[in-house]
Amino acid sequence: MVVIEMLRIDRRVIKMVALGAALIAVVGAVPAAAEDFEDTVEAAERAYDEGRLEDALEYYAAAVAIDDTLPELFYNRGNVYYDLSRYQEAIEDYSAALELDGDIGQAYFNRGNARFMLEDYAEAVEDYDEAIAREGEDRETLYNRATARFRLREYRDAIEDYRIVLEIDPDHINAHYNLGLAHVRLAEQLEHAEND
Repeated sequence: MVVIEMLRIDRRVIKMVALGAALIAVVGAVPAAAEDFEDTVEAAERAYDEGRLEDALEYYAAAVAIDDTLPELFYNRGNVYYDLSRYQEAIEDYSAALELDGDIGQAYFNRGNARFMLEDYAEAVEDYDEAIAREGEDRETLYNRATARFRLREYRDAIEDYRIVLEIDPDHINAHYNLGLAHVRLAEQLEHAEND
């Protein structure tokens, strides 16, 4: 039996690009509260970067309690939940981020990965499709979608994705192996269909 490659999770944290504007919107003319919010977000990012995931989770929760209109907070907290193997909570936060800003392609990718980990392969494929629609085809998203399709026994679609992965990265060993395995499984599937 093949061990299908571990999914790549983007560990990049979306930085608070519009933090200054958000702080003004959140706290108005109260500079101490703005500093508290900014300090909380910075502490969350620092804790995440240092691998202190439980601390990062607490800081992001505090930041979300102050302002629940910033998709970056939900996205970043979703990454923390994912790293803690709390996949359902990660899905909820990625979904919240996407409700606030539906164009965050990386949130679709990460939510697809969380759904994959919960063996919800059909939903994972839908998220990978959305990530590709927004971010374009990349090796990791295509590979993960191929792997989800493989798990769904959609071998023809998996084969197509693995081939594109190999066009992008001809040295992707797992894609080579899984492409061969998908061909074998497709042949078995067709043989079984003929015998029925």
